[in-house]
Amino acid sequence: DPFAKLKKNVKIAKERIPAATQLFTPDWIVRYMVENSVGRLWLDGHPNDELRGGWKYYLDEAEQTPEVEAQLEKLREEYRNIKPEEIKVIDPCMGSGHILVYAFDVLMKIYTSAGWDQREAARSILRNNLYGLDIDDRAAQLAYFAVMMKARQYDRRLLTRGIQPNLFAIRESNQIDEAVVKYFHKGDPELKAAIESVIDDMRDAKEYGSIISVRSVDFERLYARFDEIAGEVDLTNKDFVFDDLLPVVRSAELLSTRYDVAVTNPPYMGGSGMNPKLSEFVKARYPDSKSDLFAVFIERCGEIAKSGGYQAMITQHSWMFLSSFEKLRERLLSFDIVNMAHLGARAFEEIGGEVVQTTAFVIRRNYIAGYKGEYCRLISPTTQRGKEDMFLAGENRFAAEQANFSKIPGCPVAYWVSEAMVSTFSKGISIDTISQYTGSQNITADNEKYLRFLWEVSSCRIGKEQHWVFYIKGGLFRKWYGNIELLVDWSPKAVDFYKSNPTSNLLAEKYRFKEGITYTELTSGVNSFRYLPPIAIFDKKGPCIVDVQNNEYCLGFFNSKVAAQYFKLLNPTITLQVKDVKNVPLIIDQKELPKVSEIAKENVAISKADWDSYETSWDFKRNPLV
Repeated sequence: DPFAKLKKNVKIAKERIPAATQLFTPDWIVRYMVENSVGRLWLDGHPNDELRGGWKYYLDEAEQTPEVEAQLEKLREEYRNIKPEEIKVIDPCMGSGHILVYAFDVLMKIYTSAGWDQREAARSILRNNLYGLDIDDRAAQLAYFAVMMKARQYDRRLLTRGIQPNLFAIRESNQIDEAVVKYFHKGDPELKAAIESVIDDMRDAKEYGSIISVRSVDFERLYARFDEIAGEVDLTNKDFVFDDLLPVVRSAELLSTRYDVAVTNPPYMGGSGMNPKLSEFVKARYPDSKSDLFAVFIERCGEIAKSGGYQAMITQHSWMFLSSFEKLRERLLSFDIVNMAHLGARAFEEIGGEVVQTTAFVIRRNYIAGYKGEYCRLISPTTQRGKEDMFLAGENRFAAEQANFSKIPGCPVAYWVSEAMVSTFSKGISIDTISQYTGSQNITADNEKYLRFLWEVSSCRIGKEQHWVFYIKGGLFRKWYGNIELLVDWSPKAVDFYKSNPTSNLLAEKYRFKEGITYTELTSGVNSFRYLPPIAIFDKKGPCIVDVQNNEYCLGFFNSKVAAQYFKLLNPTITLQVKDVKNVPLIIDQKELPKVSEIAKENVAISKADWDSYETSWDFKRNPLV
């Protein structure tokens, strides 16, 4: 298990990265990505109903305004000039070549529709169209075999023709001997500069893979020198040149080139799993996406795709919502999201549970104002087959203008949200404009020592001026009132510890013992806000809003189904962060204010009576059955 050591806080070493990051992409998702990138590039310039009919995962363009349609027509005009042999497709994390094999099939249909013979087309695809890289040598060998076998279906004698596909295991330059480099450039200043540039860029390439940026050099000149050396008799250095230097140059050439289509299922690895060298590299080179390797590859694929080209990927869906990817989102929204299959959990049969939630998407590397993308919301089916069936049935589809995403705080990719809901963000106010929304919380740094349940402490020692005070810490799902059962040591000695200890934090005085609203940070997707009496302090697991104007009205709103929809929009994970609550637009209807406040007050009273019927409550009087 490549993750076993990670559980003991041992980072994933270079040698274990392939095993920790490889995942087989479901066949239908491969078809969706390739048909909507490689296929779309061709159909945009060469409409063909027969070709289109054979690609059942191809999504037609959403209906556009005349202005947008005119801009799209200009793009299509450019694509009309492209020939089949000019389409360059790369999978920078090719694994065993699953995506490239299907790209071969799509390209073959493009070639034959343009009048090519299948055997000639197969040779041209290997030479001119398909490119692939991987850090794992064994995966690259499998990809090589798979693509060659696919080509052989169209040309039986292909293996005797000496054609080498452009599929390589990335090689690093760390082990190349200085004497070999000198022999290669033989003092020629241009050759020397070019080969040294490549060697410098490819250092530690096995560590970083395709996220390395390689400067462009005169590769034709380098290959001409390799041809020269092939005819020389110096056997001492010759073998090293071809065994060590040539593979590095080939990898570097692919990494320095820009492609019409970049399509991949990138590796998933959170920042906590990265070894120090990789972590330092992504922080310096990809600050907007450093939280996870899949996000780094979203950025990198955008770099290697040409202007007007496509990137098609399947990744975790967290980049669409989480604050850690907000800058990445802002950058991506400056290009057209053509379409998306939002898969959610259980898109991969071998991965159970809700942990890995994914989305597949296609981005065109240009921007048309007012463009609408086509989004397929496939969250609800709980099986890989169920999601595919929903996609093919054309159900749950949305046409969304991505400019609307920028109107929502944090720019989440909320394609399913109505324009009416989006407009409330400009009309409403934030809760922190009518309250003291806490930017602070108490941290004891030693809960075993400083926290107690209230039944563990004598009642005469509990209270604002006493040794122990009530402590709000979230707790189980409960609305309106409750979960007041913990105490924290508030003696002068303990308070001094929270204030001075570097891993503790003392709650700011202006937030202590105030009336307001509290909630549980871990929500399980359901909001549970409660009335906060002015008797407590709190920590980050039970965030609190204090001194709230119209407290009951706000409490009622936050417990409503309407608020729940906003929370799902702003953060569809199970953690409801302070900023998410702040970003919900609050519209106070003066006409409904008294009625809503009264209903909320009644709900608090009912919930309090229920809470106090248990012996664990501070206000317990007697069991209601007695």
